[in-house]
Amino acid sequence: MQDQPPGNRILADLLGMTRKSRRKKITLNRRVLVFFFFLLLSVLFWFLTAMNQEYEASISYPVRYMRFPEKKVLVNDIPDKLELSVIAGGYTLLRYQLQSRIDPIIFDVNSFSLNTVLGDPSTLYILTSYAKDRIAKQLSEIEILNISPDSLFFQFADKASKKVPVEPDINISFEKQYMQVGPYLVEPDSVTISGPETIIDTIEVVATEAVIMSDASRSFDMELEMQPLHKVEFDPFEVWIQVPIEKFTEASVKVRIEVINMPESLLLRPFPPAVTVSCQIGLSAYETLNEHLFRAVIDYAEVGNMLGNKLQVQIIKMPVYIQSVNFTPKSVEYIVER
Repeated sequence: MQDQPPGNRILADLLGMTRKSRRKKITLNRRVLVFFFFLLLSVLFWFLTAMNQEYEASISYPVRYMRFPEKKVLVNDIPDKLELSVIAGGYTLLRYQLQSRIDPIIFDVNSFSLNTVLGDPSTLYILTSYAKDRIAKQLSEIEILNISPDSLFFQFADKASKKVPVEPDINISFEKQYMQVGPYLVEPDSVTISGPETIIDTIEVVATEAVIMSDASRSFDMELEMQPLHKVEFDPFEVWIQVPIEKFTEASVKVRIEVINMPESLLLRPFPPAVTVSCQIGLSAYETLNEHLFRAVIDYAEVGNMLGNKLQVQIIKMPVYIQSVNFTPKSVEYIVER
């Protein structure tokens, strides 16, 4: 047999080494797969065995209260969850942990015997241990060892109600040449608030939820909820708001000056006798603008208090649907005649 050329021998050696490497790799992969299979099987058996055992654990459980004493309102904060120390099987505990929605424990306050805190008749309490049997009915397959807190305290106050006006909390910026042409129209313009008497007595006006609008160029309306107040209920909780908006124009009108607090035996003559009032007004109301919608006055009681022979002019009446009000002159000279 003839010797193979050196190049062929080298190629054959490389191919042989590659085949041996592949066989070793396949053998190694099989061993790894077998190892992980038995590891997974062991974990599964351990998990099943562990789940069949009982454990002591803590459960945070939601609670809801109903039926408080009539004509009373709760003024203190009470827990919305109870911490339960329990014993249960692993499967049961896991099921409760995985539940996305848990029905709350219902505390029917009027069904319990309420105890008065010594020295404070307005504060009552109930022992949560009294509710242990009721809670157990809602938590099947779970033994309750302890409930925390061990007492629930309820501080009540007399319930009061009154009607108060609504103030819209609206911040509007307008498109160029547009403006609000009247006050907000609120329906209803007042709501009834109820709650602890000590809180209700201090409230004179309530606000809606805050609204921010930009580049407004037309009238709009919307339903807004009331701005929540701690321990206060609203009736109704929503109001309807209308905001009148339209394009505006510049306008001016001459308004005669009136003299107030003038003795009947004297006569005061201002110079000039009128001021020019300029303002921005919606186009729809432009034709209605006249001097009778304004009242410009000077006060005789200020004679002697001002420097020089001048009195300050005040505008004490103007339409609510105009903006950017200005007037000239701001002060006038005068003479007094008998």
